[in-house]
Amino acid sequence: MTRPGDGEEPEPADAEPAVVGTDTAGVTDAPAGLGGAALPERPPIGVGRDGRRLGWIEFLTGAVVYVAVQLGLGVVVITAYGRLPSSALLLAVSAVSAFAAVAVAVALRVRRPAAVGIRAVPPRMIALAVGLGIGVWLLSRVIIIVYVSLTGDHSDPQQDLTQFSGVAAAFWVVLLGGLVVPLGEELLFRGVGYGAMRRYGPVVATIVSSLVFAIAHGLNVVFLAVLVLAVLNAVLYERTRSIWPCFVTHASFNLCSFVVLLALT
Repeated sequence: MTRPGDGEEPEPADAEPAVVGTDTAGVTDAPAGLGGAALPERPPIGVGRDGRRLGWIEFLTGAVVYVAVQLGLGVVVITAYGRLPSSALLLAVSAVSAFAAVAVAVALRVRRPAAVGIRAVPPRMIALAVGLGIGVWLLSRVIIIVYVSLTGDHSDPQQDLTQFSGVAAAFWVVLLGGLVVPLGEELLFRGVGYGAMRRYGPVVATIVSSLVFAIAHGLNVVFLAVLVLAVLNAVLYERTRSIWPCFVTHASFNLCSFVVLLALT
């Protein structure tokens, strides 16, 4: 055993303990981002104030709050209207539930926006994310066609979200479904979900967060397409450590669907 004074200096008593299973903020030998975007630092994923990390507490709490708020607001809205509400209102409920779940999960321990990926990235990463979102949307059309041809299953619980008419309704549906909901879902499923599972490695975090994301959208015709989007965004989040490329990819994916829908109606 080496003792202080035998050639090695003792570790300072006030040295901060390393966070197991994460990369430290000062790492400089990390690979460049996708598309050649320079990433000078690789900050840790899911680490907040005082080194506190996202974990099972945040993962489960976020899931419970997400489901509870959706069900609660859904009951209130349906009771008030006496029928299924409009597409815009359904999307608003989805957005509120996602943001509420993120807020509660972050407030528990990490208490820091960067813990769920709110950090800047080079502009070229945003441009790349737009292209990836469009590309995945095109791929998803092929996946859906193959799935339907093999199973004959045309079920889509989200079909009600596309039932709207009028310019005002179209504006709110596109705004909420194309921008607000994707941001809330990426903060929840990538920021909180992937961040909480990252302690088990990127592969486990990708599998768990992507499956939960896809299941949340229903076991139906869009399941595989959404799963592909989720896996891509998990990889983006791991490489960039930022939620913004994931949001842009998700938003581009959703907006492609709305553009086609509006063009056909």
